[in-house]
Amino acid sequence: MPVASATTVDMRGRRGRPWRRLCAEVYRTETHCWICGGWVDQALPWRHDWSRSVDHVIPLAHGGPPLARWNVRLAHRRCNVLRGDGTRPPATPSAGPLGAPSREW
Repeated sequence: MPVASATTVDMRGRRGRPWRRLCAEVYRTETHCWICGGWVDQALPWRHDWSRSVDHVIPLAHGGPPLARWNVRLAHRRCNVLRGDGTRPPATPSAGPLGAPSREW
């Protein structure tokens, strides 16, 4: 069985010290969700819908680099989950925490 090298990153890019360092930098330097524009309360427990998370601007499923600082932004957990692996552009900040309402219903 081949041994993984030290430079190997798992497919999702979210394992180990480099990912934790990148998340810490995002949490330290950003305050608003890049998807909805709302303020992110970083003191909320991680399972809360409006807690902090780190989102890849170009999703990993679309070939985005997993550990590039320019490819990660702060997002609400809920906004990140709803966006999924899509490439939907961020909503305007005045649209509220869930983005602009849709007329498609």
